[in-house]
Amino acid sequence: MIPHLADGASVIFTSSNAAHLSNINVSVYSATKSAVNTIARVAANELAERKIRVNIVTPGPIDTGILSKVGMLKDVEIQVKEKIVATTAVKRMGHPKEIANMVLFLASDHASFITGSECVVDGGMTNYPLK
Repeated sequence: MIPHLADGASVIFTSSNAAHLSNINVSVYSATKSAVNTIARVAANELAERKIRVNIVTPGPIDTGILSKVGMLKDVEIQVKEKIVATTAVKRMGHPKEIANMVLFLASDHASFITGSECVVDGGMTNYPLK
């Protein structure tokens, strides 16, 4: 895809805070997200000469409605959401619009001096101490 990018373009990779967490049973998923982050940082250096900025948006728990679509019982869904919310500093799940706003910012001229960066949008989950 690189030949199709215009000089001055903005590329935004989507990762996951799983790249930074050490949760069990998700080693392959976490490793692939870590790989995405590394590819993006290297690409930022490789494409800098063409003034192409490359950044990463790393969402945490976002309420997309997916839990209600995987077939779990409603009371189990509520328990899962409560457990997720308890692991964030802000005590809620994020909204898709909050991720979209970060992507729009990184794609805009307001972020013209940002490249090779990861913007973690996870309600503080990555930094929140486990109790």
